[in-house]
Amino acid sequence: MARVTIKDVAQKAEVSITTVSRVLNDKVDEYMRKETKDRIIKAIKELGYKPDVRAQSLRGLATKVIGLVIPNRLNPFYEQLARVIEDVCYKEGYGVLLCDSNLSAERESTYIDLLERQKVDAVAISTVGSNEEKLRSLTERGIPLVLADEDSPSVNAPAVFANNYMGGRQATQYLIDLGHRNIALITGPLNILSGKERLRGYQDTLRKNGLRVNEKLIKKGNYTYESGYKGAEDLLKESGEVFTAIFCSNDLMAFGAIRAIQDKGKSIPQDYSIVGFDNMYFSSISNPQLTTIAQSVEEMAIRIFAALKQEIRGDSPREKEHQFLDTKLIVRESCREIRTKEGFQKVNHR
Repeated sequence: MARVTIKDVAQKAEVSITTVSRVLNDKVDEYMRKETKDRIIKAIKELGYKPDVRAQSLRGLATKVIGLVIPNRLNPFYEQLARVIEDVCYKEGYGVLLCDSNLSAERESTYIDLLERQKVDAVAISTVGSNEEKLRSLTERGIPLVLADEDSPSVNAPAVFANNYMGGRQATQYLIDLGHRNIALITGPLNILSGKERLRGYQDTLRKNGLRVNEKLIKKGNYTYESGYKGAEDLLKESGEVFTAIFCSNDLMAFGAIRAIQDKGKSIPQDYSIVGFDNMYFSSISNPQLTTIAQSVEEMAIRIFAALKQEIRGDSPREKEHQFLDTKLIVRESCREIRTKEGFQKVNHR
């Protein structure tokens, strides 16, 4: 049976091939009559027409495929973000080509090149940093780009991410309100926005409450379970450094920290209080259930796709647009109130 072509669709709908192409590539303007568009869509369905994506890409037409680059698919937050973005794209008739950089800037760079060769309609990327020049090159060549959950300040592309600074402040203030004064931190990667902003929120909140930022209580992590375990292990080994709580910059590291503390024969929250960040699914079913900072993955995915569509259509603002999503404290079982040497003194600066 012969393959149905765009020419067959045009003949059945009694329009030009160009008009059919405009409908296929979502470039319908106010001058096209609704009856014409409906007739073309009906002809496509009746003939069972399937666009040749490879031929479309060679002609510079839309492929209806989005490239998505995430830092680590084994991290439940990024896995969830990718799944929700894919769900949103699917509902809008787009496919997703998913790439996992595995926290490697070199691998991320390779995938950026691959997606460009595949002629995807647009690229959404949660960058691990160090590829600003390559990302700038994409935008300069007119390839639609959206920065997802991470920012790259020198790249003129829309960015959608949680208000990480707000989340860092919420987590730290909650622990202070419970009476904690010596609060440790396991950071995220400090070469990317989320890691730096969560650290800044922690530091500013300590200072706001008249507390000293003790650099010995800050351990660098990279959003993995292993780095959370090592960070807590290092904190427990610090000679003379007393702490009663840890703010972990993501939930995965929080679980690593909890395990390290338990391996030392201590308990959560009886001996140490723990706050995470992300509110991933496992946080509500862990033992104890994890107190954490939530960011709306669903809202983030919707806004990322909307920004992608805007970029594809070419009607995005000239200046880079930042979209911040508010975070929310989710209180569960991993923290408790404590009394200091001066007695319990609850501080509230909300």
